[in-house]
Amino acid sequence: APMRATTTTTDARTVRVGEGPHGRGVFAARPIAAGQTIEVCPTLEVATDDVGGLLYDYVFESSENADASVLLLGYGMLYNHSADPNAEYVQDGEAAVAFVALRGIDPDEEITIDYGSEWWGTRERTPD
Repeated sequence: APMRATTTTTDARTVRVGEGPHGRGVFAARPIAAGQTIEVCPTLEVATDDVGGLLYDYVFESSENADASVLLLGYGMLYNHSADPNAEYVQDGEAAVAFVALRGIDPDEEITIDYGSEWWGTRERTPD
C-alpha cells in the first residue's frame, strides 16, 4: 500500500526540545491539558535488519510487520521513559503516531512515555 503523506502537527509553541535527566527530551512550552494531542508524528517503516547501533534505541516495533521497525519523525524519537508517564503514544492512521497527554502538564515539565517492558527486555536493560 502506498504511504500517504502526513504532516507533523507539532505547534512550536506547545513543546520544545531540552536537556533533562536522561539527555535530550521533549518539554512543554505552555500548559497542556489532559487528553490534548501534543504531537502527531509521521512514521517511516524500515527493515529491522537495517537498524543498528544507537538508532536501535530510538525506533518503535511495527505492530503490523514483525520484520520491521518504525522511525518516528518530528520529535517522536525524543520522548523519554518514565514509570509514571504524563503522556502516551497511539497509532494515528496508517503512517502516524500521536502523543497524547494523560494528565495536565505544566510549562517546562518534561513530557514522558512508558516504553513498556518489551523495550527494556529486548535491550537487556532496566529502567532508571
